Amino acid sequence: MSFVFLSRRDVQNFLSMSSFDAATTAKFLTLAAQLTTLSLIFIGVLMLIMLGLVWRLLSALRHFHQWTTSSTHRLDPYPLNLYPAPTEIKGLAQRWNEIVTQLATVKDQQRQFTNAVAHELRSPLSLIYGYLQRSQKQNQTLTDTQKETLAMAITEAERMTLILKDLIDLARIESINIAIDEEVVILNDFVHDVVNMTEQFESCNIETKLSTTPIRVQTNRDYLMQILDHLISNAIKHSNLDIPIIITLHQESNTAIIQVHDRGSGISPSQQAFVFEPFYRTDPSRARTTGGTGLGLTIAKTLAERMGGNITVESQPGEGSTFTLTLPAVGTRS
Repeated sequence: MSFVFLSRRDVQNFLSMSSFDAATTAKFLTLAAQLTTLSLIFIGVLMLIMLGLVWRLLSALRHFHQWTTSSTHRLDPYPLNLYPAPTEIKGLAQRWNEIVTQLATVKDQQRQFTNAVAHELRSPLSLIYGYLQRSQKQNQTLTDTQKETLAMAITEAERMTLILKDLIDLARIESINIAIDEEVVILNDFVHDVVNMTEQFESCNIETKLSTTPIRVQTNRDYLMQILDHLISNAIKHSNLDIPIIITLHQESNTAIIQVHDRGSGISPSQQAFVFEPFYRTDPSRARTTGGTGLGLTIAKTLAERMGGNITVESQPGEGSTFTLTLPAVGTRS
């Protein structure tokens, strides 16, 4: 659609070449001016309507994007009536809800299966582990090769026991029926104690940069210690002994922030979205005996979410990684 506007001079020139009297010319000029004004008003109203439609569409898309970004890890359905949106966006949201429902069902079935398998294997594995330990104590008649084989079997049994323990812990944590006992904890002292305890039992170098102002959170001490243990252990596994791990603590608004920074090999952007998935390893070449069970970060993130917080990661390959734990702070800073 195109519009051609004539200026008042163009109209006057046209009328001067025609046989119109002065009165008719004045009426024609007035009519032309009115038509021009009406055309401009029509175009303005049309543009406002188009801008309103575009704004409504973009607002709905922006709201839907924010919802999917914040709720993906919880697999929450999108509230269709929460925000006015065009039919196309509502159709997209409906499809999103169908996918989320399917994923939630699959995840629940996977959790039930994993929990059942872990409990079924725990008793026979404990029995096997006991027999192996008894055989190792009574090894006077075993050859060196048999002793080495027995030691490897015990090591693998211990590793499997840890995996089963973590699987059972994860299933228990994810159960919405499990209540969490919480208390007010001063993070400054808590982090300091965890670091001291870690340095006593681990060969590591840890530097702390803790806020001088007391930061309080409502949390479960055991779960919080488990979270920090997983984050620090992960940093130790990916760091050189001569390069310190840095732990910082500060508060922004009503959020307490703990960061664990290592200067290891780092994580590629394509892998960062999967580091909290069960059994995911950023380094496939890492030996199973030194790489942990593959559930530590999964358990840590699940615990943080159960306590109203979250864990995120920022990393650059070759520069190290920073895992950030956020928890709701309580009280006012003094």
